[in-house]
Amino acid sequence: MKSFLLNLMTCALLSSAQVTLAATTYRCGNSFQDTPCANQIDHKAGKPTKSANANAGTNTTTVGAKSGDLSPYQIDADCKQRGDAAKKIMWLREIGKTKEDQLSNAQDEPTQALIHEVYSNRGSSLDVKNKIEQSCMQQKEQDRLAEQLLSAAKKLKQRDGSTSTKVTEQSSNSHQ
Repeated sequence: MKSFLLNLMTCALLSSAQVTLAATTYRCGNSFQDTPCANQIDHKAGKPTKSANANAGTNTTTVGAKSGDLSPYQIDADCKQRGDAAKKIMWLREIGKTKEDQLSNAQDEPTQALIHEVYSNRGSSLDVKNKIEQSCMQQKEQDRLAEQLLSAAKKLKQRDGSTSTKVTEQSSNSHQ
């Protein structure tokens, strides 16, 4: 009878220990943690967090810049698609495909450029994906700023052109 009670108490203690060890975990990218992910989908409940709901109507996604850095940056749909393609290229690289093999299978020039960019970066597939997305967003920002500068230069040229025409007309009228 004594051994039966001892076995019963041991089973009760072990089962209660398993319940306390089975805490809620959240999947954030490729890692698991005991706190919810910042600005990401709650994979435990399968629904977005409040910050992800705020961005649901836009064409951009908020993603943490680095795993330790909580400052978000915006990724538009084109850059996200480019990052996903880079991740797939990186997966093929990790299983042994060479750069030349992938270049021979590429259909167009942008894909070949992406393959060159992926093979020039080091790190895991997630690191390379994030680098490609960030460089795409930086390029889009540079293009946007260049377009603004070009627009401002055209306006300035038009304004200067109209004043120089007036000055030329005034000087020709004063000489007559």
